[in-house]
Amino acid sequence: MSVLYGYGDLISEEVETIDSDEEDEKRSSRNPDKSPFSIVWRDDLNNENIKISCSSLLITLGTTASAFAFTHVICNYDLELIGYGTDEKMTDDGNIEKKSFDQIKMQQYATQSVDRIYRLPSSSFVLIQLNSSVTSDRIWPISEQILNKFNFLNLNISNPVYIIQSRLSMDYVTIAGELENKSNLFIRYIKSSIIPTDNKITQMLKPIEPPNAIRGLSAALFTKFHQGNIPVIVLVVYQRHSSVNADALKLLQGILDRTSTTLKPYIQLTEKTNKQLIRLASTQTSNMYS
Repeated sequence: MSVLYGYGDLISEEVETIDSDEEDEKRSSRNPDKSPFSIVWRDDLNNENIKISCSSLLITLGTTASAFAFTHVICNYDLELIGYGTDEKMTDDGNIEKKSFDQIKMQQYATQSVDRIYRLPSSSFVLIQLNSSVTSDRIWPISEQILNKFNFLNLNISNPVYIIQSRLSMDYVTIAGELENKSNLFIRYIKSSIIPTDNKITQMLKPIEPPNAIRGLSAALFTKFHQGNIPVIVLVVYQRHSSVNADALKLLQGILDRTSTTLKPYIQLTEKTNKQLIRLASTQTSNMYS
């Protein structure tokens, strides 16, 4: 008969009880001098009863995706800054220490890791650019505040929410159990179940295969949208190096060209985009996006 040995069979000392809440707090690594994450909305939108109309939504997470948002969207349009994320320390009167929207918008993208929310004037196209370090205690507050603030209009199976993030190709494990270290650049997707298999994006890409999975903020947002019956597709850019490169941005642009007409017009190449890509290719560094 087999004998199963547990932790108590191996040592005689009394085992110290671990407080799971305390352990979670340690893992979050949040600066205790800062407040919990919060989105500061523009004054005219700073009311919980005000919902922002959104019929087309692009969310970019991390360095490569945020670079794509900058080169292919932000530099081409005069977008309204309608919100930004902060975990700044509260003032003595209990309010969050706010920066002016002009100050946030004027900060050069090349040197800032700020979470920004944009809207194109006279439209319901929204771009959410999240590029700061996301600790575990920020994941659900971000996703909940986004879902609670927007009124998602005309989002359907042919016009889902798109979330883009990037990972190292060495993080991807093939079905054969080997690390994917041969490809310099590839993209995988995961979609909510209500999106049909004949979607143009899913037809041209391979799905994320087990044991691989999305995690962190992209997983939280995907879960929130799925629970709200809002169609969503997550595109994960796997690349060998963490630095941003023009090939990854061009690949994303080519894929999103297949999206519905409600998103495609906002990500088309322009003269400004080409100038930014040339600048990126000449620098061969990620410093401008860090």
